[in-house]
Amino acid sequence: MTDDDRLKCLLRSAFPQMGASAPSRDLWPVIINRSHAPVRWSWLDINMGILVLIVLLIFPDLLWLLTYHL
Repeated sequence: MTDDDRLKCLLRSAFPQMGASAPSRDLWPVIINRSHAPVRWSWLDINMGILVLIVLLIFPDLLWLLTYHL
């Protein structure tokens, strides 16, 4: 038995066989509903935006750094 065959046998014994089962439900309608949902802003998003504005007011030279990362 070659090393490749031995490795193949070891891998097959280590991982269980996957059954050919169908998905429990159709996920496409869930994706469509999420894409049509309104955007909800969290407090973290709002606070990060305010923090960026404050930093840019204090250090206007950092605007180039922000535009570079956008």
